Amino acid sequence: MPGPVVNGVRPNPSAAAAPAPTAAAEAPFLPLLAEGTIKLLLLCSGQLVVARLRNTTDRDGAPAYQLLRPLEVQPKRAVDADEPAAAPASSGWLLSPFLAGLTTQTNLVLFKGAVASILDPEPRLIQAYTTRTNQECPPADTPVERLKRAFQEFTDSIEA
Repeated sequence: MPGPVVNGVRPNPSAAAAPAPTAAAEAPFLPLLAEGTIKLLLLCSGQLVVARLRNTTDRDGAPAYQLLRPLEVQPKRAVDADEPAAAPASSGWLLSPFLAGLTTQTNLVLFKGAVASILDPEPRLIQAYTTRTNQECPPADTPVERLKRAFQEFTDSIEA
């Protein structure tokens, strides 16, 4: 008999020895024009997550966010300084899979109440995130484009 069955899963020593494939190797390329925008989310739990964000609804029809290929953003500790960074372009931060070891899902839906704030990540973080998750990186905005976007967001907030 090969060994005990725990919760319907048999231990497989060859699978445990094999390294887990990276998200970029598994995930198909996501073009810039794909639905959603890359945002930095501050969750009510205090975690920072960078992901492609889409507005959606949950099972009950309540507003929610769909996070595509989320990665947790963690500050780099002094101990990690000698190790190669998971995201070399972002000097003070490390990107790690969100909910790693808890689920194999790469996309998830979050209640809007779980999100404290939605922020625009800095270009270096976007570059590191898109490289790691096999996505097309958006070009950096010029000052004029940023001003146009800020004015549009302002007028949208007045109309709402």
